[in-house]
Amino acid sequence: MKKPIVILGIGELGSVFSRAFLKNNYPIYPITRQTNIDELASTINPELVLVCTAEVDLQNALLSTPDKWKDRITMIQNELLPRDWQTHNFIGPTIISVWFEKKKGTDPKVLISSPVYGKKAEILVDSLALINIPSHILNSEEELLFELVLKNLYILTTNIIGLVIGSNANINDLRNKHSSLMNNVSNDIIALQTKLTGQTFDEKKLKQGIIKIFESNLEHRCMGRFALTRLKRTLELAKAFNLSVPTLKKIANKHI
Repeated sequence: MKKPIVILGIGELGSVFSRAFLKNNYPIYPITRQTNIDELASTINPELVLVCTAEVDLQNALLSTPDKWKDRITMIQNELLPRDWQTHNFIGPTIISVWFEKKKGTDPKVLISSPVYGKKAEILVDSLALINIPSHILNSEEELLFELVLKNLYILTTNIIGLVIGSNANINDLRNKHSSLMNNVSNDIIALQTKLTGQTFDEKKLKQGIIKIFESNLEHRCMGRFALTRLKRTLELAKAFNLSVPTLKKIANKHI
């Protein structure tokens, strides 16, 4: 029998991964708020530990990880960057940039193939394939960083612009009617990602990547339920780096 997989946070995405792992014959142990993690860690030796919490709960979840599990952590959060896990002394964490959506009561909707990097990547790719969700393994940490920044750029740009153009506006509206605003917001987001990572990125390649993702679902609504929270968090980070983000500040002045 295969070793079990621990899933911390059984929400919509957690349920998708649970089904994928079960299809691949991995026993699943869920961790909820009622679970005694240290007690569980003393009784099982998992293959991997998948952290499926919301972004705001990520640091508490990582802090609660038993030392004996630190060599098998896997993360899926939005707005994720190396700075989020590097202080926790994890050994070769596995990261997946999820490009499928799961709403309550619906099947997962794939936008593009989800890139994965880390020593448990093959398990994720093989398991997701069993439920018809495409994913692929990246070759380097540099490729992973680009993919994480691309995901952040997509989420933050669309959500923040959604505050301006309205909750009913979709990607097609954004692309065809608000290209100048999109470019200005993207520039602010890329500048912040550069500060957060200490790396520079090919802006043309990032923006080409965004267009590819846009074309996968033009009907997708821009403004998610955490749009305002994302804007506030982005401005707080920019302030911490003393970074000028003029377009984001203009939007904030009208919507916060």
